[in-house]
Amino acid sequence: MQPRSSSVFASVRRHFDDPRVGGAVVLTVPAASEGAEPLGLTAAEAHAALYGQGSDPQFAVAVWKEVLRAALGDDASNASDETGKLLVIWLALPRLTGTVHRVCTRLHADRSDVEAEMVLTLLEELSAPDAGSCLSDRSLIRAACTRAWNFARDGHRELPSTQVERIAQDHALTASDGEVDAPAEKGWDVRVDRPDGPDGLRTPLRFRVRPEYLRNAAFTDTDTDTDDETRERLTRHNPPKKRPPGRRVGPRPVRPAGRRA
Repeated sequence: MQPRSSSVFASVRRHFDDPRVGGAVVLTVPAASEGAEPLGLTAAEAHAALYGQGSDPQFAVAVWKEVLRAALGDDASNASDETGKLLVIWLALPRLTGTVHRVCTRLHADRSDVEAEMVLTLLEELSAPDAGSCLSDRSLIRAACTRAWNFARDGHRELPSTQVERIAQDHALTASDGEVDAPAEKGWDVRVDRPDGPDGLRTPLRFRVRPEYLRNAAFTDTDTDTDDETRERLTRHNPPKKRPPGRRVGPRPVRPAGRRA
């Protein structure tokens, strides 16, 4: 027996696969012609009206209108009365799965995380104060797809990298005659935080270097545990230089390298 998928899309599909849910009348679509009776639709019939063979585009517009109206009419204070919002999510899935596949393939994002971001966006859009006056199925789908791409791009930029650490280790371990020295007894984990403004780094940098490769100025406010021998070696290798006038760069947080979590 195959294990059940833990993705939110799969959970929503399983909910509406239940005949007691999919077979219940959840929508009343006004008739297209004057004098005709409104048409009651189950969740399964609404899905077929939108995506089934020979579906009528004009009728699909009317179905989406009523789906959104039902979702906006859900009682926010009653957690069990969320049928309209769940119906919106379920009916939107066929228009979202293609974007999920492209996002995960191109940016190597986790599928469950991307799906969760999309569903969260749908719920946020339905809960917006002006949702009743400006929300449509197209704007809803567009917002969810945009959120998925932005989420995956942000995560792609924040993937950890050991390139800086490898470069520092190569310089420290490789001797001039090509032989490899023993590993350094001491090293420092350096963290460079991103600024508060929109410019500059988009994520903190963390890397490990030997103390003699760092300027003595970096330890001005953070080296309370540094011994005198280390201070003298740093000063000998990196004599203080006169800085030009301008904005002072704050000290980097530095701590002795140890076992990483």
